[in-house]
Amino acid sequence: MNAILEAARLQGSAAIARKALALCGSKKVHLWELATGEVILMRHVQGEGFKQPVKLQEPLEILVERFRDKRGHRVITPHSI
Repeated sequence: MNAILEAARLQGSAAIARKALALCGSKKVHLWELATGEVILMRHVQGEGFKQPVKLQEPLEILVERFRDKRGHRVITPHSI
C-alpha cells in the first residue's frame, strides 16, 4: 500500500494535534501527534520516497528529544515542545 494512504489509514478519524520534523542529510522523519496521544512516524529518504509509516504509543515530547539528542539531527516543531 502507498505510504501516504497507509498513514491516513493509521490516523483514522483522529485529528492531528501537533507536528514535528527531524532532518539529517537526505533523510526526513515526519512526526504527527494525534488527538488520541499516539504518534505516526513516517520516514522520507531523498531519491527513495516514503517508507511505510508506523504508529507509536510514546508521547511526541519523548520522540522529539530522542531525535534532538542524535548527532547531526535538526528538529523543527511549529509548537514549542
